[in-house]
Amino acid sequence: YTPFYFLVKRFLKNLDNLFFIFIMKNVYNCFYFKVGYVMLTSFGILFGFLFGFFLKRSHYCIAGGLRDITLEKNISGLISVLLIIFIQAGIFFSLIKLGIMPAADYPNYSLLAMIIGGFVFGIGAVASSGCISTALVKVGDGRITGLITMLSFIITVSSVNNGLLSNITAPLQNMTVHQDTMAQTLQPFAIYIILAILVVTFIAMSSTLKKNKPSFNVPYNYTGLRNIIFERRLDTLWAAVIIGIVAGFAFLSNYLAHDYGGFSITGPLSSWLTFLTSNGMSISWGMYFTVGIVLGSFVCSLGNGEFKLQGSDGKTLFKAFIGGILMGFGAGLAKGCLVSNGLVYTAMFSIQGWIALISIFFGITCSSLLMFQIIPFHHLSYANR
Repeated sequence: YTPFYFLVKRFLKNLDNLFFIFIMKNVYNCFYFKVGYVMLTSFGILFGFLFGFFLKRSHYCIAGGLRDITLEKNISGLISVLLIIFIQAGIFFSLIKLGIMPAADYPNYSLLAMIIGGFVFGIGAVASSGCISTALVKVGDGRITGLITMLSFIITVSSVNNGLLSNITAPLQNMTVHQDTMAQTLQPFAIYIILAILVVTFIAMSSTLKKNKPSFNVPYNYTGLRNIIFERRLDTLWAAVIIGIVAGFAFLSNYLAHDYGGFSITGPLSSWLTFLTSNGMSISWGMYFTVGIVLGSFVCSLGNGEFKLQGSDGKTLFKAFIGGILMGFGAGLAKGCLVSNGLVYTAMFSIQGWIALISIFFGITCSSLLMFQIIPFHHLSYANR
């Protein structure tokens, strides 16, 4: 054999190796960007499932808790919201501090749009007996009022984004525009702020749990694992702790799915309408998340025996419809609902989120005081209507 022979043989062997590497690299890229992307994106359904399950399991309505601060003089709703926000914030800023996720980019916001949108959303939440997350829980446990609210919400948000209502909302969204710089200012001290607020909140939680401890045990219908998972009493404060943890790690799941953010309902619900009426759109993490909320509520209501297809009277259905329209308009104008603005953006230390949350609270409070002075059924829970 000549030296030329060995040179050619080595070249062919290296060429073969390069070809193998090329094939494996393309297989990996195909898996990562196609199959892997779909798998990571579909994890949204798991986070939505847990959110919907624990909302239903504890009969926790976020808007109802905020309402009761004023009407019932009960601060459990405030404590629950603070637990969700700051547990979530602790996980979010820890992920950034550890270099697992990059810092967030905060878009500019319209102060006027945040205030008006949040206030109108709060009015709609009272009219429909719960915010849009509660509406999805109602869909899962078989209540037609939830379906009516959800559909009117989706149609209105779509109209605000791309339809007739955009002629009203677009000018408002371009007024009093400010930069969202609060997170940049507070980020060096974020962990210390979060820890301080969580210490105070957990102390308040402990005191409230002792005060609200039931004087007798309600008899159970089931035993064993079914009783533990589906029926045994779960206080809304403990549900808020669990939801805060789930919401915190939702940032990581969303980031791995090539997106950035946490729980989101408004955009994903309107995206479902686009998905169903057009071609070529892929299902996002948030879209899976909204489906998961319904599934979580459905499984929980099946497990505890509460699932039932329920109609309602015309007045309640009309209020559910109007509530969905008002929430859809408010969420479209403020670019987020009580979950995305009031729980997620606040956890990210966005001034936009805090302005929206305060505006939603005032909308809920003002409309509740007006409504429940005229219609005396304020003792009923949002989650049960």
